[in-house]
Amino acid sequence: MKRSRVAPLLLLLLALPVAGAPAPPARLELAHPAGGHEVHVSAPAVAMGADGKPIVAWIAGGHANTVFVARPGESSEPARVNPPATSADSLHQAPGLAVGPGGEVYVTWSSTKPKPEGVLFASDLYLSRSLDGGRTFEAPLRVNDDRPISHSFENLALAPDGTVLVAWIDSRDGARQTATYVARVTERGSRLDRVTRLDGGETCVCCRVSVAAGPGDAAAVLWRKVFAGDVRDMVLSRSGDGGRTFGATTAVHADGWKITACPHRGGQVAADARGRLYAVWYTEGTTGRPDVLFATAPDGRRFGATRRVHTATGSVPDHARLAIDAGGRGIVVWEDSTAVRRRILLRFVGEGGRSLGPARALSSAIKAWAPDVAVVPGGFLVAWHEEQFPSTKTIVIHVAAEEGRR
Repeated sequence: MKRSRVAPLLLLLLALPVAGAPAPPARLELAHPAGGHEVHVSAPAVAMGADGKPIVAWIAGGHANTVFVARPGESSEPARVNPPATSADSLHQAPGLAVGPGGEVYVTWSSTKPKPEGVLFASDLYLSRSLDGGRTFEAPLRVNDDRPISHSFENLALAPDGTVLVAWIDSRDGARQTATYVARVTERGSRLDRVTRLDGGETCVCCRVSVAAGPGDAAAVLWRKVFAGDVRDMVLSRSGDGGRTFGATTAVHADGWKITACPHRGGQVAADARGRLYAVWYTEGTTGRPDVLFATAPDGRRFGATRRVHTATGSVPDHARLAIDAGGRGIVVWEDSTAVRRRILLRFVGEGGRSLGPARALSSAIKAWAPDVAVVPGGFLVAWHEEQFPSTKTIVIHVAAEEGRR
């Protein structure tokens, strides 16, 4: 697919000193073409390419929503992912983004399709592949069955052998039987091997799901389940055979959050090389207090006691993201909001999840939102949007893992 002819992005690389050499860029800014409050973009997704350089994906609104991927420092023009005849469903979330062991760049996105009478939403879920590091994308692969319903709120992960796992929510069995599904895609993202419906009852219809792969053939999916009485808490299902089958659903924690509506707030799961699982999610529990909770499963099965990530009393946490490296070091980032200010905060995860460092601010703008994270050698990439009026910019920074020991 050829690149889209769109207004160029301003790529500004600030080469700030970072301990050790060579090191990833300390800070990168991508300015979106429109200015001020008229910029309509989804949350960003960030990953590191096979060449060690950041890759960023997002959806831009306009006459039709378009999925873009940019490789900072290489070109002023982003690559268009979705074919011209298709449109991304909405800006409600970032596209899925992952890089395979051979340098393949995978992007997922939900595409609007015609709605039959009586159907509120209809879309197909696509997986697009790039074999040149994100510069161009091939015709996408549809990963869902051809049904006139919504397939969205997805996430994807790459198994060590290159298998692509895509998890999403759909309601093919009825509005009150919404479920979580996982597609297993092989042959470098070109062949749909199977689609599996996860056990566990009704899935909260708009709470984003999360999937993590590894080590070996292990995989895990995290989502919000609707329990009796409209209690909506996080659950998890594991696979030990590379995503071919998944076991019984288990509760992550009994928050007891009762809400007769979908809160549009999910969580994220991650794994380290020892098979320990880590989870972070939003809840308001039984008190109505906004919280982001963190928990670990040292045996990869049973989660222990939760810890509050956000402890400030004068602001509201949101959009928590988690990244864990092979050794069990990681970071949690989230959006911290008041009525007039939004900023991005970070806490380091250490000792296989046994410790959480103090909160520190990453952003300095008055309005910063929608963070994402990725593991890179020696540390992590963090991306978010912020308003530098009259521009809206996507910020990408490198955070060294060693900073968590200071």
